[in-house]
Amino acid sequence: MKTSSYLLGLIGLFCLAACSKTEKPVDPTPEPGSGSKSKYVFVAYSVGSNGESAPYIVTADSISGGTLKTTGEGVETDAYSFLVQNNTLYAMVYGGQGPITPYKLNEQGKIAKAGNTVNAVTAGIYGKVNKDAFVGALVSRTKSDPTAQFFRFDASQNVLAGNSSVNLMQVAGNGEMAIFSGVFQVESDLYLPFYCSPGESGKTTKFVDSTYIAVLSYPAMQLKKVIRDGRTGTIGNWFGMHGVQPIENGDIYAYSTANGSKNPSGVVRIKKGTQAFDQSYFFNIEAKTGGLKISRGEHLSNGKFLMSIYTAGNVSTNGIAGGRVKLAIVDVINQSLTWVTGVPEHATLSYKHKTYLESDGNTVHYVLKEDAGKFAVYTINAAKAEGKRGLQFDNISDVTTIAKLTY
Repeated sequence: MKTSSYLLGLIGLFCLAACSKTEKPVDPTPEPGSGSKSKYVFVAYSVGSNGESAPYIVTADSISGGTLKTTGEGVETDAYSFLVQNNTLYAMVYGGQGPITPYKLNEQGKIAKAGNTVNAVTAGIYGKVNKDAFVGALVSRTKSDPTAQFFRFDASQNVLAGNSSVNLMQVAGNGEMAIFSGVFQVESDLYLPFYCSPGESGKTTKFVDSTYIAVLSYPAMQLKKVIRDGRTGTIGNWFGMHGVQPIENGDIYAYSTANGSKNPSGVVRIKKGTQAFDQSYFFNIEAKTGGLKISRGEHLSNGKFLMSIYTAGNVSTNGIAGGRVKLAIVDVINQSLTWVTGVPEHATLSYKHKTYLESDGNTVHYVLKEDAGKFAVYTINAAKAEGKRGLQFDNISDVTTIAKLTY
């Protein structure tokens, strides 16, 4: 893959999306399968001797140290959206017919194609459902065609299993369009946070002071209701796939940067079974940090989140990339925040966190780009709020995915 053609493709794509960045979107945090052996899996952009860059799916036996110097026996891919379900890495191309290709680790622990490529609509949002399915959708951002086209994918048979559509003007209900930023399963429904957009070039939304979540039925994927709150801002960002998370007791927590809003950045709650924001709960992150805002977050366990917090004066304008952050362990139940030591302040990577949570619910691996230019994996003990530098990447221009597969 040539760097020039790749960048031209992205420029065209994201001009339509009203975005100025060309970073590559990435997958939601995956879970391992049930095999006896496992390897860490990355999607990394290798830089050749002539400066050309291409994405490869590569593996590592350990991430506690050492250097990944080359793509080695990795598999080159055109995709840059990745999701792990049913111990399979699904590579999704953002463009064309939205081809989805499954990959697994073979008996030798090598990445190998695990089935036929399936064409679907281009997935602007996607999320896992149960243990054997995922949902994706092509989300229009132009008022001339205000439609989200959903598909349901059977990850046990590797086939499309259903589709539907939703009118985004009807979802917003305020004269603008709803732009979904992720798909999250909550019991038998799907929760889709969204922000509003006029859907017209040169116009900006008037609705930055509210938190919106659309509730869709599953598997029909039809709109049931919209829930709203007015104490913080909108959830998530384009291709962010974060911002809403049920925890072990069934309560759902959501968080917002509240960039551009008169309201503070904070965390809100939906009590289990209510489908309404709990007015008795609000965790004001700006008050807790002396005026700082949430960038992104990932749920760990027992109500604890790994969150990146923008440092003073370093808030991204669009949530996709930009702005410097530091990490914190945020306990949403007890409304506490503990800064993580051992992990340097750093610039945000594209779209979302690159994290993998181990099965203990406490050990989380986080990929960042250090100020010296190296990409590295930092392993964080959430209970101690301590991080340690591990595997680093050499001759790599970007890392968009960290996962774990068994074989």
